[in-house]
Amino acid sequence: MTPAPRVSFLAVAGIMWKREMLRYLRDRSQFFGGVSRTVLWLVILGFGLGASLREIEGYTYAQYILPGVITLNVLFASLQSAIALVYDREVGLLREVIVSPAPILAVALGKVLGGATISVIQGSIPLLIAPFIDGLPSLPYLLLAWVVMFFMGLLLTSLGIVIAARLKTFEGFGAISNGVILPLYFLSGSIFPLRGIIGGIGFLQIPEALREELRRVGVYAIGGGWVVQLPWWIEVLVYANPVSYQLDLLRFALLRFQQLPMMADLLVTFVLPPIAVVIAAFMMRRMVQTR
Repeated sequence: MTPAPRVSFLAVAGIMWKREMLRYLRDRSQFFGGVSRTVLWLVILGFGLGASLREIEGYTYAQYILPGVITLNVLFASLQSAIALVYDREVGLLREVIVSPAPILAVALGKVLGGATISVIQGSIPLLIAPFIDGLPSLPYLLLAWVVMFFMGLLLTSLGIVIAARLKTFEGFGAISNGVILPLYFLSGSIFPLRGIIGGIGFLQIPEALREELRRVGVYAIGGGWVVQLPWWIEVLVYANPVSYQLDLLRFALLRFQQLPMMADLLVTFVLPPIAVVIAAFMMRRMVQTR
């Protein structure tokens, strides 16, 4: 019996990545969904609610939620890419790939890399509005923001594959949206700080150079305001949410402001995703074998 031909690991991953990109380019609804979320959350909520809050830790509300809106787009893009596995399973494509000589880890890696790439594209949509709210960072920090988006996409696409392995039909995606995406988003510090001063007046009226000097010594607000202190049980949920740390690092890249330990941000952002990819590969094989 002729042995099965060896298949290049990188070639398989590249083919799966290309397939994900072609699927994204043919589905314009994802792009328009990213635009609509940006308009609703960043423009309408940012400027509407920002008129009342004035400042959050020395930033306008639109500036503060910019990283959160990026994270929301990454969340939807990643999980939508992963949920497509349900369709691949129904048409038999996933089974054909799994039983082929292609390494399952390469298949999963290509799928996850495709989802992460799409996440970066979708996450970059709010950056188009960033210059209008004085939220666009310098090039080195912008590159860091893209790297964080990519690793966030790796983690969330892998999570989506684990969830997709438990879904039987596409109808379950509505429950995923409400039961997974929104809790990860709201419990990450995306629209409110973990602690700090809200509504302070005067900080944004002083010259930018002086604001930068104050921020270097840890001063982010002056004047009156409300001190935010979340209930302990919400703090526990926020600290247990891996998206909180990735968002915190993304906020540092865009605003040079963070509220969680830098080491924790780096570990969760860059160490957890590779582990999640391996788990996603295991779940992809199990998804076919148990059907």
